Amino acid sequence: MRIPILTSKDNPLVRTIRLAATQARRLSSELVVAEGLRVLEEAADAGCALEAALVGDKFGADPRERALLDAWSAGNVPVRCAAASLMKRLSDVVSPQGALALVRVPPLTLATVEERPNPLILCLCGVQDPGNLGALLRAARAAGVSLVCSTAGTVSARNPKAIRASAGAFFRIPVVEGLRPAEFLDYCRARRILLYQANPRAEHSCWTFDLKGPAAIILGNEARGLAGQEWSGIPSIRIPMIPGVESLNVAVAGAVLLFEALRQRSAAVTADVNET
Repeated sequence: MRIPILTSKDNPLVRTIRLAATQARRLSSELVVAEGLRVLEEAADAGCALEAALVGDKFGADPRERALLDAWSAGNVPVRCAAASLMKRLSDVVSPQGALALVRVPPLTLATVEERPNPLILCLCGVQDPGNLGALLRAARAAGVSLVCSTAGTVSARNPKAIRASAGAFFRIPVVEGLRPAEFLDYCRARRILLYQANPRAEHSCWTFDLKGPAAIILGNEARGLAGQEWSGIPSIRIPMIPGVESLNVAVAGAVLLFEALRQRSAAVTADVNET
């Protein structure tokens, strides 16, 4: 049976998607909007629960699109078709890929997040751009980060732009948001996780610090850095750069630091294997 094509912006599903995209308080905080083929594939592969999916009338011609539709069908996900004009109104990208979905992702807390051996944690404090935050999530997953945290005043990782920029990494890595600095610091110190704050004016480079053991890298706002006395006393690390370069974009800086940690950890594992 042919699926009716939605054309009205007042359709209940369309209204719910719009509310979720704006993170409206009157809607469940568990619902997020995932858009784009890669992001939707990651959500499906991660086993996330989809409330509903909305696709364009041409979606399904590509093998990857058909595979996604088959996965949704097997999971009894309600799928609706939308007119191209409506899909364009719901998307904020120049060339929409013709599919988005409502995904249920329960918020995590430090008390409920699963702890992993030898953790590598990324903490974001005052990062404002959702594109930067999404890029950091993508780098964090690739570098083997076990947990991403953010303090109040940081853009939400549940923002649709952040989810899209993460290429679906949001669905693959634990994220705990809205923390007070003291909560995060107490969590790390209770587990003997070493803390490092990124600072382009720090005396020591990231190459001189041992990131092979449990560690947390803290990134502040690009303009203001880390604000508040809570962060004082935490060792500062910088990324070596040629003279005349002041700083890096926060997403680039975070990726460099995370992959330096991955490099050190990978080298340590190789050394252990060679010794045995």
